Amino acid sequence: MNRRILCITTTLAVISVAVSASVVLLAASNPLVVRMMDQCNPATFNAAVGPGTCVGDGTITFAHFIAELTAAKKAGAWLFAPADTTADDGTVLTLENRGGETHTFTKVANFGGGFVAPLNALSGNPVPAPECATVTLGGLIPKPPSAANIFIGAGTTAGGPTAGDSTLPSGTTTKFQCCIHPWMRMEVTTR
Repeated sequence: MNRRILCITTTLAVISVAVSASVVLLAASNPLVVRMMDQCNPATFNAAVGPGTCVGDGTITFAHFIAELTAAKKAGAWLFAPADTTADDGTVLTLENRGGETHTFTKVANFGGGFVAPLNALSGNPVPAPECATVTLGGLIPKPPSAANIFIGAGTTAGGPTAGDSTLPSGTTTKFQCCIHPWMRMEVTTR
């Protein structure tokens, strides 16, 4: 009789391990896709900011972008989709830049500004998140702290969630923002 109980217990343990492994495998094979989106018009953005700023085929002109940002403190077409979500432990984040500009996907303790001072001012985020703090080269050219940011160029896909840290703590909410366009924000709650 003891052998029968041992056999049943062993079988249940194997089934339990197999079920646990399949849940992690399912999460890893079914990534959460985070889309970085914008609608920059290449001709007007490149003329205003510099060549290569926008490589997409969007229709929002730079003048419209600035006007909307000034009025609403955000440009609605510049966003992460989904903005907020819940994910299972072990879920892999995949980042897709569907826009024409470069974006970052940066884990922050609290939302704040980015490293582009004019966009911070227009979006009402005058104080940068520490993870997005400005580092300047000769006091002129803003350069982001590379260790805290994942840069995703237009039309590219990358893994996430953040440089040097591929896991999200279980049972918590993690905040992400673009350090270029600081109104682009996302919260991921793990369960």
